[in-house]
Amino acid sequence: MRKLTFLISCIFAFALLTGCSGNKADEYVGGQISSIKESGSDSFASMLDEGIAESNDLYVLQFPEELREPYLEFMKDSFSAISFEVAKAKKMNDGTFSVQVTYTPLNIKNTVEAANIEHIASLETTELTGAVASILEKDAKLVKASPSFEEETITTLSVYSQGESYKISTESLENLLSQALYGVMEPYDQVCDILDCYDFVKAYLDASFKGEVSRFALHTDRTEEEALEWYEADVFDPPSDLSEDYVSRYKDALKSMLKQCKYTVGIPKKETGLYSYTVDIKTTPNTSLTSAYSEFEGGTYYSIEEVSSGLVTAMEKYAAEPTFGEETSMTISFNASSMLTAGNDNSELSTLAATIFAIP
Repeated sequence: MRKLTFLISCIFAFALLTGCSGNKADEYVGGQISSIKESGSDSFASMLDEGIAESNDLYVLQFPEELREPYLEFMKDSFSAISFEVAKAKKMNDGTFSVQVTYTPLNIKNTVEAANIEHIASLETTELTGAVASILEKDAKLVKASPSFEEETITTLSVYSQGESYKISTESLENLLSQALYGVMEPYDQVCDILDCYDFVKAYLDASFKGEVSRFALHTDRTEEEALEWYEADVFDPPSDLSEDYVSRYKDALKSMLKQCKYTVGIPKKETGLYSYTVDIKTTPNTSLTSAYSEFEGGTYYSIEEVSSGLVTAMEKYAAEPTFGEETSMTISFNASSMLTAGNDNSELSTLAATIFAIP
């Protein structure tokens, strides 16, 4: 009888010991989840790095280092909006513990997308860091006030003993975080999509009029040398009967006029369709070339040499003292189709170019 009692006591003690270890493992998991909600996790950094790499492949604009800490804070706030239920730990044959965690993942994209469209439409800055930071502040409030959740799911964490404590395997913790947060880069991507388009439009105009081609080269997958060739091609061809002695001066005067063009690119608005935007452009039309031709045409010339000299002299005068018209605005469509037809005489971009720089 004493042997039986002793055996039962041993079995009970062993069950108590293993049960206690299991309980400690799941208590540890619960404590870690609470800690992540309060202080964040290094695993968010790995998750963010993956998101940044994907976004940087999509856009010419690159994720600013200054946004890293605000974005990690937003990820922590988003994770905090989720409720977790930790099941009792199960000890595995290899000595580790299996802990199931039940939760409803947060869909960040569905939570913030509609509101962000409105916020972005009223942006007052084209500076990426500031624009995203302002959106993150608004989105953190949305995540707290009206989160959008997915279907309930279960993730199994692998927990192992580490001295007198425990540790969640890095792989299973990263899996939990990535499964818990859907569309984590949505706030950044929504802003970057718009400002990347802004950067492209401005780069296109700067390359076309001012010969500043570095950004345009990035957007069009050209080298800067290739972009300069694009800038030079056909634009500065002088009249066919201009004396050769004046060709270089003609080109320099025309380039100088173009560099002084004035325009302001508005923040694009996203339209329906793939890569489709409308952009407001304000410009004070540069009328220097028409002024030069008007003055030139009022003169009297008796030879090609005099004609060439008269034209170039007038152009150099208005390159040094440019003339401008009244400020005006245009709204253009900016998409793959508009870029392909940019060189056509009746295209929106050709009309815009002729508005910015009046051609006689």
